[in-house]
Amino acid sequence: MLAASLAFGVAPASATCGHAQISGRGAPDGVAPLAIGDSVMIGAARPLAHRGFEVDAKCGRSPHGGLFALRRRHRRHTLPESVVMALGTNFFITSRQIGKALRILGRRRTLFLVTPYRSWRAVGNTPIRRAASRWPGRVTMIDWSSIAYGHPWWFQGDGTHLLRPGIRAYSRLLKRSVWETQRASFG
Repeated sequence: MLAASLAFGVAPASATCGHAQISGRGAPDGVAPLAIGDSVMIGAARPLAHRGFEVDAKCGRSPHGGLFALRRRHRRHTLPESVVMALGTNFFITSRQIGKALRILGRRRTLFLVTPYRSWRAVGNTPIRRAASRWPGRVTMIDWSSIAYGHPWWFQGDGTHLLRPGIRAYSRLLKRSVWETQRASFG
């Protein structure tokens, strides 16, 4: 269910700010993979929900804000087996924050970390790469930054927020990455 109004298309980044909470098509909340993100994910919220994700994206969300969302879901006993965190565009994610996310999720859940991309300044993805290497069964890196590089037509003028071609590429990548791992659970 859409809990906030969303702006889509080629609007400036400030127009896409807000909070999007959308249930995934085909699976109830708490079962569908949960995608927690920032303003980049807001633009792709509906396509992600259409691809089966429960989406919780908020403009300017920091990794700390993502941990808050995870803790809230943990207290409500509504954490699914797969959680995607696409954070770090505005505030770099640290190894310590990734460790906290893993403690909240527990050993039986998989954390998918999306490497953020900004055309105008490199983002520190080292903690994400290290976590995927250190915990290969629990953390999977989704390398959006490598795929996005060299595709300026995917982005608005700010070089970060998505246009329609970028939304398609982003949502396909997340679906392919998560559903490949969860195929046995969701068919």
